[in-house]
Amino acid sequence: MTIHPRDWWLLGQIVAVQRVRGIGRKVRDRIRSRIKDESGQTPTEYLMIVGLMAMVIIVVFVTFFWGNIKAAATTWSTKAANAIQGGGIE
Repeated sequence: MTIHPRDWWLLGQIVAVQRVRGIGRKVRDRIRSRIKDESGQTPTEYLMIVGLMAMVIIVVFVTFFWGNIKAAATTWSTKAANAIQGGGIE
């Protein structure tokens, strides 16, 4: 039994296509695993939640108690501005 050269050519093409498909499958699997991989996201998500909660608490606190803390906030901001500008240094 002899194999015709054209058959060798077809066999080579089949092998090449199978290898390209295998490479494509590996690349696709790696991309999918990278997209689905959510490790490391949890700490970031928790920090975002904590930051949002802190912001809401501060806004609510200042909104409801602004009349009581206005004098203290004004005094503090005046002292901070004075310290930044170098006031009180002898």
